[in-house]
Amino acid sequence: MKHASRPQYYRIRRMVEMMREGAGAERPPNSSDFRRELEVSRRTVARDLDFLQDEENAPIEYDAAHHGYRLTDETYTLPPVRLTKREVFSFAIARKLLASFEGTPLEMDMRSVLRKIGDSLAGSITLEPSALTEQLTVLCEDHVRVDRGIWEVVACHLEQSRAVKIEYERFDGQRGSYWLEPYHLVAYHGDWYVLGRDVAKDRVGVFALSRVREVQGTGGVFVRPAGFDAKQWFADAFGITRSAEQMQVTLRFSPKVAAYIKERQWHASQELRTLPGGGVELRPVTSGRKELIRWILSWMPDVRVVGPASLRRRVLEKLREGMTANWCATAFSGEAEI
Repeated sequence: MKHASRPQYYRIRRMVEMMREGAGAERPPNSSDFRRELEVSRRTVARDLDFLQDEENAPIEYDAAHHGYRLTDETYTLPPVRLTKREVFSFAIARKLLASFEGTPLEMDMRSVLRKIGDSLAGSITLEPSALTEQLTVLCEDHVRVDRGIWEVVACHLEQSRAVKIEYERFDGQRGSYWLEPYHLVAYHGDWYVLGRDVAKDRVGVFALSRVREVQGTGGVFVRPAGFDAKQWFADAFGITRSAEQMQVTLRFSPKVAAYIKERQWHASQELRTLPGGGVELRPVTSGRKELIRWILSWMPDVRVVGPASLRRRVLEKLREGMTANWCATAFSGEAEI
């Protein structure tokens, strides 16, 4: 990490820690130690030492005999982090956003982090963070509960580049076993997904952690492909799904929903064009057919699929299937009998 990305409050706190760690040591930390640890210049170290002594009243002295810096009072601590009211407001909103992670493996970790931040505010502000957001509510989208143990096993093996074997229940309810080399974890629409190589099919895919029924390590170590970039992999996806072939999609929306369509970023590649009469045309380039089709169906009857023809045919098939599905007819007849 370069010095430009290390703010001064981080540097001075780390310098005090190093001096405290060096208490009683034969050689306390010197300017060279600070420079190596923080990756800053000699001038920056000198400036930070002056700031500690002049602005924070830090009891620092230079031990000429051992060529290093010591704290004359080892009980000295820096005051809590100072935050502006605007920063505290953002912190309070973050606390409310925790509800979005309810039931996920990160919930407890995030609560712990925010609690520590909250503790550090003691004495620095007089305004209670919760008071700033009494008139603000965060409505959470639907989400699934991911087994914390499964999440942690997958994350651990991903970090160590070790393969796993998973028992997986597909979207249609069918189960199967997969030997997986996990590359990346993705949070999307209230669920967690692992992006990785399906060894048997020798292709990269996504698996919902909420549908992993069992997971165990295989002992196998893998090498992630050089230059693999998860963001690039998802670049032409629509949501969480993608396939091998891209397509130029053209959709036209009625004036009734045009304002809503225009105000949102549905895909990184999208182009928007206002149509005569007030409608809007949306043109993304994507290979994510499955989720795109479900999304298009959710906008019926206010959307028309202009192209490609293969997408238009598939959407029509889904509409017909929805009107004539056998399970649907059976369900309705059962209700009539009751």
